Amino acid sequence: MNPVRDPKTGRFPDCVRRVDSKGDMIMSEADKNSGKPLIAENRVFIIEDGKTFNLNDPWQKAEWESIQYCPLIALSRDARDANGNLLIDGEIAEGKTHARYGIAELYVERPGYEAVKKVSRKKKKHDAEAYVYNDPKGTDGRRLMARLLGRYMKNAPDADVTDYLLEIADKDPDKIINLYTGGDINLRLLFMEAKDKHVIHVKNKVYLYGDDIVLGATDDAVITWMKSPLNRKVLDLIKRDTYPEMYLNEAEKASKK
Repeated sequence: MNPVRDPKTGRFPDCVRRVDSKGDMIMSEADKNSGKPLIAENRVFIIEDGKTFNLNDPWQKAEWESIQYCPLIALSRDARDANGNLLIDGEIAEGKTHARYGIAELYVERPGYEAVKKVSRKKKKHDAEAYVYNDPKGTDGRRLMARLLGRYMKNAPDADVTDYLLEIADKDPDKIINLYTGGDINLRLLFMEAKDKHVIHVKNKVYLYGDDIVLGATDDAVITWMKSPLNRKVLDLIKRDTYPEMYLNEAEKASKK
């Protein structure tokens, strides 16, 4: 592989220099006097399984920085692309347990990183389970959380509700933690009620209010939209359509006064 540009900036790393028509590296006087490790853009690296870069060594650090954005390299074994597919294993088709058509061929292994990652995930899982078990509203609170996650369990036994929430905590502990600590539960309740009453509906896999007001493609995107001060007026309209009785009561009280 050759040095690769940063996909976000479209530029080579600071250690990479262009070459002229003869293939020689173009260096400024500052480059010549700096003594910094410099890599020609046409340099060829042969990277094999087990290759190690010592980032405390300036030259090895420069070599790594010049190729770190190569699409053949995943920054971790479980790294994913923007669509959520594994860079190494690719997308696992329905009904299969393995796949092998990811774009990357190699992945970075950092000493101690996996152990730290496992401990962090175990702690998150423990915290998520604690929120479920210690819900301040007990069974009613857990049923509400299940409803916010899209599962209607009003008449289900508490054991079934708890088991469902614990399954989510095991697969995606952040989802449970954010639900209990996010501070946007009122907006999520509004979103849930608005969907049930068809005030908010789905069209072409996007949530809409009315015919043409796009709220977002996912639940979290809609909540983010609702939080924006720029959308406050439309949010008030959604509230009025979702809870018309509340606004009617307020109007009656005002007229009596």
